[in-house]
Amino acid sequence: MFFALRDLRTARWRFALITGVVLLLSVLVAGLLGLTAGLANQSVSALRSLGSGGASFVLPADESGPVDLDRAALTGEQIDAVTAPDPAAVPVGIARINLDDGTETGVSAVAVGLSAPVGSVSPPAGGQALVSDGIDDELGADVRSIGADGTDLAVAGQAGDLWHSHTPVVVTDLATWRGLAPRGGPATAMAVNVDAVNPGLVVDGSGLALVDGDGLVSALPSHRAENTSLTTMTYMLLAVTALVVGAFFAVWGMQRRRDVAVLKALGASTVAVVRDSVGQAAIVLVVGVGGGVAIAALVGLAVAGAVPFVVSAGTTLLPAAILVALGLAGAAVSLRPVVTADPNSALGAAR
Repeated sequence: MFFALRDLRTARWRFALITGVVLLLSVLVAGLLGLTAGLANQSVSALRSLGSGGASFVLPADESGPVDLDRAALTGEQIDAVTAPDPAAVPVGIARINLDDGTETGVSAVAVGLSAPVGSVSPPAGGQALVSDGIDDELGADVRSIGADGTDLAVAGQAGDLWHSHTPVVVTDLATWRGLAPRGGPATAMAVNVDAVNPGLVVDGSGLALVDGDGLVSALPSHRAENTSLTTMTYMLLAVTALVVGAFFAVWGMQRRRDVAVLKALGASTVAVVRDSVGQAAIVLVVGVGGGVAIAALVGLAVAGAVPFVVSAGTTLLPAAILVALGLAGAAVSLRPVVTADPNSALGAAR
């Protein structure tokens, strides 16, 4: 690593430029991942909580598969057909409503029937509600009751950081939910034990479909479109990072080809020269990626209250590892000038 460290000192501005570019790309990737995770949390955290216990769900379906949750509604006959072989099946209701707070605050009402929890969501007593953190932010943490569609609900506690389609969540019992959202039908879905479901109920053309927790999340069309767009942008940035780093080190390899030839003429093996070059790239990548991810995390923590942003291992350590790996791959691909450097040219044979 002697030559690599010496080159970093003597060509410090060149490597400062490379490190700066890597840092900026790392800020973009980590920032986009944090934003993607934050938007996903404000879109489907309630659905993920419902599916957190490993439950499966029966949804209404059409010829293309499960119906979008925005318009899903089970009939009473469908609910009876599901509960006949599985009496422990729990009806679940999901609908958007407006609060009677003078500002028509939009919320999502999530209901669980039979007084039984589904995943980590448990219903309150009849006529009461559990409010999420987002409603506390809108109405204040000391709110004792909320009104919706002319119905006053006593606040019985907190539901946690639950969101559905970027609206805060109110958790109620199923009977209360049916009064708040009559157009939602008797229930939106049924939480079931997959082993107790009659296979004949969920075949193609039956009007019902069986999905797991991930399938319940996928049944929200807005989340699918939003997540696909942001994920595609992230993949493109990762590819750009590998290409940019590879291009930088390809130019650098050509510029120092004669120096490498001298090293080989003095007895350095090709393996040692490659190890020196990859080590130099690793130093640049660790400094640039580490600094970029740290900046993105600090910015995310600073704006977390105003912007949906998640700072976690998945949005910091994971992208850092991926960026370093892709950068090293790009640098390795660009090592041809180093590997093919001819020691005879350093001794004047090529002149």
